Amino acid sequence: MENVTIGLALVAGILSFISPCVLPLVPAYIGYMGGRLTHNVSRQAATGTVATVSLALRLQMLLHGIAFVLGFTIVFVLIGLFTTALSSLAGQHVSAFTEILGRVGGMVIIFFGFQFMGVLPRFFAWLRKKGQAGILDNILFSIAFTMLASALIYWAFLEQAAVALPLIAVLAVTLFAKGAFAEPANFWHGAMDRLESLLYSDTRADIGGSGRDGLLGSTFMGMVFSAGWTPCIGPLLGTILTVAAASGASSGDIAQGMLLLTAYSIGLGIPFVITALLMNSAQGLLRRLQRHMHKIELLSGTLLIAIGLLVASGQLQSLSQTFSRGEFADFTFRVEECGVGFFNGELDLSHLGACLGGSLAPVAINQSASGILAPDKPQQEYLFHGETGRKIDFEVRSVNEDVPDFELILFGPSEEELARAGKADSLESDGRYYPLAGFELPSDGKYRVALRNTSAADTSRFRVKARDAEAIARPDSTPPEAADAQSSEPALSDDAMNSFADIAADLEPAVGLAAGNRAPAFTIETLDGEDLALSSLRDQVVLLNFWGTWCGPCRREMPEFQKAYEEWHERGLEILAIAYNDTEEAMFSFRDEFALSFPLALDDSGEINESYGIQTRPSSYLLDRDGVILARHFGIMTEAQLSEMLHEAFAQT
Repeated sequence: MENVTIGLALVAGILSFISPCVLPLVPAYIGYMGGRLTHNVSRQAATGTVATVSLALRLQMLLHGIAFVLGFTIVFVLIGLFTTALSSLAGQHVSAFTEILGRVGGMVIIFFGFQFMGVLPRFFAWLRKKGQAGILDNILFSIAFTMLASALIYWAFLEQAAVALPLIAVLAVTLFAKGAFAEPANFWHGAMDRLESLLYSDTRADIGGSGRDGLLGSTFMGMVFSAGWTPCIGPLLGTILTVAAASGASSGDIAQGMLLLTAYSIGLGIPFVITALLMNSAQGLLRRLQRHMHKIELLSGTLLIAIGLLVASGQLQSLSQTFSRGEFADFTFRVEECGVGFFNGELDLSHLGACLGGSLAPVAINQSASGILAPDKPQQEYLFHGETGRKIDFEVRSVNEDVPDFELILFGPSEEELARAGKADSLESDGRYYPLAGFELPSDGKYRVALRNTSAADTSRFRVKARDAEAIARPDSTPPEAADAQSSEPALSDDAMNSFADIAADLEPAVGLAAGNRAPAFTIETLDGEDLALSSLRDQVVLLNFWGTWCGPCRREMPEFQKAYEEWHERGLEILAIAYNDTEEAMFSFRDEFALSFPLALDDSGEINESYGIQTRPSSYLLDRDGVILARHFGIMTEAQLSEMLHEAFAQT
């Protein structure tokens, strides 16, 4: 996944449409487009417009779908860039921006819902009628409106007085200058006339087929829905965000990151545009149901109001985040992995079902793949492309325990069985088993490897790899070269030996950031006000996570960290999450929101982030009980990846 092309980004976006966390966005989109369609047909019937579905009307619905996609593309690309590449500049302000956009946009969606269901025209007619009875010409009506609007502005801008109060002041001055308090009846009659004229011109544009004003509304709706939605971070999108994160290096990198994000977003938008075209065919059906049109308007408007409430309250985003974790996240990874594998020719159409079901995965030669064999899933398969005459070692090793009895079966490009071997037949070296060592591939094509657990064990975690062949020796034999070297090695005299202290110093791991190095030392103050030194966490397996409250992927992986902490803490796991370019207030709120119980700390100066070479967030380092780096992970970490890392870490320490 390192070399991401625009074509791959586009394909990944299309595949993301069927990922679980897009599910909340689909009914929201259909609700908005369906409400607009119903409103359009209803107004056509009311104005006596010809009932045929013209090319212009079909084009109009298509353009609204494109405008919607453009709206969430703009926000998605900018947010993706800010939260990764420009985190030092944007920081936590990105999260505040999306929340404000969600609250303001949610209220706008609710307004459109009332408009589409016909409530607003009836309400205005009622006000005009009651205006003669002293409602509109009463200054108390203007005061009540000002108070209600001020409360909504204050809430929409996150109860931040520094932002909300100037806007409220502008509103009050504008109302006063326009005569809302001196001549309230004239002001409110004029305001309703202007608003109805604006809404009517939008409807008239839709009916006429141009829809320029309506297109701006659809673009805004796309921006609003993007604020209430969080994309699933699959392997390819994670790579794209990493490319964007590296964009601080040059303007060329920034352009590349934005181009890939745009391609991904356009790919995601293609199914939405197709949906708009399919919905367009419903215009004829709606015309045949004109006698039920009022009920249809009420239903579509009510749906839109419900969606607006979800967006404004943040529940749509919470639902999206729920669908981006656990098994849903695993399915998202498989969708991307299998779809991109098919696009690259690594999988055939016949393999897609097994791949999406999780029983088969595409791999490359020399690429390690992991899995779990359980009673309900006793076999795992992998597919790789090989060339004639290439010699391959098939390697099997356990992640967290001794390798159980297994059987490995190799199938050729024509699905013929080429070889079969078990644990007892394998060469063994350093805990790795080689059931087929030095196997020469007979032809070009796709080879399928099936690994079966033949032991009585309930569950086993393993890694399997098809790698280029190397010389492998049995553990009970000594290679001739090594024997010759041992026999010719002169004995060391006492005078030539260093002291034990010198030997220990020579064996001490060097400080660095690569696996096998000792992690750089530091001391930091936790959110609870305690000084915590990394050296004080010796004798524990430590997961260092670099994050931020403003970081969308960080929000999605933190619940998985908390779950792992609760499961592994008593066995010696400690998690230290270090934020940067953040505030303690935001961190306290974040900790309460996700009920985090492991230590959080703020790296005010950025020195620790710099010493660990952090370029993107989230990033994680896993340390053993001696403070030596076992693994590094840049980007979001799934539950399966985290579980595998921890099982392997505790197996080694």
